[in-house]
Amino acid sequence: MDTLTANEAKQNFGALIDKALQGPVSITKHGRPAVIVTSDSEYREYLEMKYARLKSELKIGFDELENGQTSAKSIDEIAASVIRSEA
Repeated sequence: MDTLTANEAKQNFGALIDKALQGPVSITKHGRPAVIVTSDSEYREYLEMKYARLKSELKIGFDELENGQTSAKSIDEIAASVIRSEA
């Protein structure tokens, strides 16, 4: 993955777009990773995977409820678990 500083990205925005169309580009700020710039199609693919995973987890939860199983986890804990599992 290509990496640019925030300043490089700002000064070479057209080149950043070209690179992002080829693959994700990491942008650092103050020497630390800040954001990833990617193409629209790759971002949409990511969203589809994210929503498929969430749908799967919700189905499991509803199935457990229908079978009388309960969980002590809050909705926020479950959502955080889904998000962490995508990384």
